[in-house]
Amino acid sequence: MSQTRVEDMERLNQWIGSAIKRGAIAVLTHRNGDMDTVGSACALANIIGPTARACGIHLSTMARAMIGKTNADFLILDEQSPSWPRNLGGVIIVDAAGPSQPGIELPDVPKCIIDHHSAGESFDLSETDMEINWDTCSTAEIIYAWAEKYALTRIDIQSRMLLLAGIITDTGRFRHANADALALAGRLATDAEIDYTTLIEDMESVELNNSQRVAIAKALSRVQTLDAGRWFLSYTRAGTNEGIVARALITAGADIALVSRRSNGETRLTARACRAATRDGINLGRLMQKMVERSGGEGGGHAGAAGWTGPIDHTDATSGFISILMSHQGVENNGS
Repeated sequence: MSQTRVEDMERLNQWIGSAIKRGAIAVLTHRNGDMDTVGSACALANIIGPTARACGIHLSTMARAMIGKTNADFLILDEQSPSWPRNLGGVIIVDAAGPSQPGIELPDVPKCIIDHHSAGESFDLSETDMEINWDTCSTAEIIYAWAEKYALTRIDIQSRMLLLAGIITDTGRFRHANADALALAGRLATDAEIDYTTLIEDMESVELNNSQRVAIAKALSRVQTLDAGRWFLSYTRAGTNEGIVARALITAGADIALVSRRSNGETRLTARACRAATRDGINLGRLMQKMVERSGGEGGGHAGAAGWTGPIDHTDATSGFISILMSHQGVENNGS
């Protein structure tokens, strides 16, 4: 570990210690509630102890399933009127690229930001706040780095499973993992004797209700395709489960999948890329950063998985992403 990262961990440990002395700690997820943000929040709160609690306004389908499997504690907050403890000593915000990502107004207490991608609006930090942003495949890796150094004996099997699930999902089942992510995943699974196959089955044993199945089917029925030079793009809009739709498009043969969703006056773009496309030079995280430059909002991610959220409608957002993709390789639109 580099000296800078060692110092980051020391600062984080000091911040947590100070927050505990002030009172309770809320470990807050981003509003999309994916497995990395939820797994990181639940594991960190569990490792810190009873003064900390994981919370957020939404759980993705997979995150909800894993919380059920691991019996993890997670509090769903009211988006309009979140309830905080009277003695709140600090808020740790995990896996959020900007201040609007949690989806709620943040309380006026010391804040700690832990993230692994950068784009969009920066947090307005005071002297009592801190921020850690590492170039890792997942936020879960940063959480483990702190826990391994300062709370190793408190990393139980529940926390290991949640962190491992976060790494698995944010690396696209290791298709976009680097050596560090692979090594840590191996340690997490081996040290706790976690059966990888069983864990994957638990993660994927997602029970969709009929309305979700209908919404996914409609999204797949609306798919459009584009021959984007070296890459074949499939894109559509969905009302729910964008990640499932995007993965289905990749499985069906797309090099890049783009799914848009309009909700609460904002558009969310979810993008996925196959391993061959990332090896060929595609980096969805950088493309989403260019979306921020083009249309504002917040976005970022990794080479093979990224997202963007902004105020424009889904048609403008989709065409904007396609335009950026085309300019990235200097080809003309030849869609179908």
